[in-house]
Amino acid sequence: MNRNFAWEELTISAENSFTTRRIAEELCSNLYIARDHEGAFCVLIQHSEDLRKLFLRHKVDLRAIYLDYRQLDSGKSTFLLLLKLKDDQLLDYFDQFIWFVIQGLKHSKNEKDLVSGILVKLKIWKNFLSSSREGKLTEEQIRGLLAEMYLLEQLLDQFPQDDEKILQGWYGPQRLQHDFLYKDLAIEVKSVSSTDKRHIRISSLSQLDSTVSRLFLSVYAVIRSPENLKEKVNLNTIFQRILAKLGFQERDIFERKLIECNYIPDSYYDNYNYIIRPINNYEVKVDFPRLHSGLIPLGILNVTYDLDLNIIDSYKIESFFSDVGNAL
Repeated sequence: MNRNFAWEELTISAENSFTTRRIAEELCSNLYIARDHEGAFCVLIQHSEDLRKLFLRHKVDLRAIYLDYRQLDSGKSTFLLLLKLKDDQLLDYFDQFIWFVIQGLKHSKNEKDLVSGILVKLKIWKNFLSSSREGKLTEEQIRGLLAEMYLLEQLLDQFPQDDEKILQGWYGPQRLQHDFLYKDLAIEVKSVSSTDKRHIRISSLSQLDSTVSRLFLSVYAVIRSPENLKEKVNLNTIFQRILAKLGFQERDIFERKLIECNYIPDSYYDNYNYIIRPINNYEVKVDFPRLHSGLIPLGILNVTYDLDLNIIDSYKIESFFSDVGNAL
């Protein structure tokens, strides 16, 4: 894995000190990667405001990271938030997490917002490390997440004043019945690997069976891209595009949702570039071709089937975005 910061340049320091390299100079506090006299890798966030109460209120218990807050010099207003990695084997993840934190805090207006943001994101990282699926997404998972994020970006572009509602209604990461839910309207998102592929996999009875008034099916082609294509996207680039559209509070919601998807920005995903093409939006009406629980004999627990896109053209919906906007 390619690292974002030069950890290898840090030598073991003298006792009670750190070897440091400054990072993220655009932020409103001084951030350093560091190494202490025991050889442990650290991140130091130096600032002038006493934020001990904030630290105690938001402190999170992490097995992988030791947290501390201290005043550097009793005669000066200089304080330090310390993140110390306990296990060197997690350095790659730690590196990616610090990069992830910096991207989300570039627009912090003051030291309090920045320190608070770091502590909140530590809770997110705790959830990531505790996941039984810790590691990289499969290519199928990447394509599915790209399709959902593409629709998410479309909705944010269409309705920028409703960005928080749009994010809160994205339920794909929680793997609930539908990917998006707004009042009494739900959206199920599907991806195919080629524009020539004319069928989609329905992996459960619940995906096209709903208790809401209206259910939409959105289908996208997510196709592996040649390296020289300018319009290619990957998870990291679409993450950055969406992040740039959001305010401080909305960014936290977005990042939390991505952690639930088991994604944090990682150079690994730079190798998985795609072209995304919307195929169509459909409305799943009463006579839509599908299987539902009322058709399945008692005793059959799980059903997976393929749906032919050629036979559902009459269910295309041209008012998709205006209908979703009305439901926000």
